[in-house]
Amino acid sequence: MNRLQSKTFAIARDVRAKSLHLMILACALLIGSSPATAQDYEEWSAEVRTSLSFRVSEAAILPLLPPGWSVRPIADAPGKVNISLTFMDRYLILDAQGEQVRTGASRYMVISTQASNEESGLSGVMIINGISPEGTGAYEVYQPALIARTERSHSGLGEESASSAETWEFAAESGDRVLLNLRYRSAPPVRRQTSIVIRSGLRPDFTRTYHIDQASDRLGIPGSPDSRIESVSFTAEGPLFSAIFDGTEVLTGVTSTPWYNREIFIP
Repeated sequence: MNRLQSKTFAIARDVRAKSLHLMILACALLIGSSPATAQDYEEWSAEVRTSLSFRVSEAAILPLLPPGWSVRPIADAPGKVNISLTFMDRYLILDAQGEQVRTGASRYMVISTQASNEESGLSGVMIINGISPEGTGAYEVYQPALIARTERSHSGLGEESASSAETWEFAAESGDRVLLNLRYRSAPPVRRQTSIVIRSGLRPDFTRTYHIDQASDRLGIPGSPDSRIESVSFTAEGPLFSAIFDGTEVLTGVTSTPWYNREIFIP
């Protein structure tokens, strides 16, 4: 081997060594050697969701908020605040290592609102209650479920929009219970990618960040000219839910989310 060939091989070895070093560094970052990134990654899930928006009594929601926190009253509806009920059918849940969480599936209902703290200046989405078969959950506010059931069906021909029917039923050990029966005509959903911070109603300093890729279909309000809702029946009862849904609540919107993928990070 002449001197030129030997020098060429030495350069090639140096290039390979540097490339290998960069690959090892990149892998180390991905698997968690950087505490500010990968170590905060908690969960990935794929879900189907249906959400109901309500105006309800402010007096019924205030006891569910942490001290110093409040919900902004609605200007044209004195004594009322906005809340959302989200019904979730999580058909695949993976942890940070890509392994199934428990059975890999779960169904639960969450009550949330937009809350703020005037003293600290903090504000955002706050989870204040719900019913879950997994117990109190990461936010420690869910009621343990005795029943967590969903039934969904879709039918259509060719390229026409489908007709859909859903039943969601959740009942807690406390006696609180919700039942939703919904029929509607689907339309092409709107895709949206976003990131939001969710706060616990029990421990407001605890937050999780969601990176979301979803497609949502706003069905409208029952009875409105542009509504695609064919029928809707909602019942809420029990010690807590009867106070929130006391007959004065107003349904302000229904949204179907046929696919919802999210990554969860802490914080």
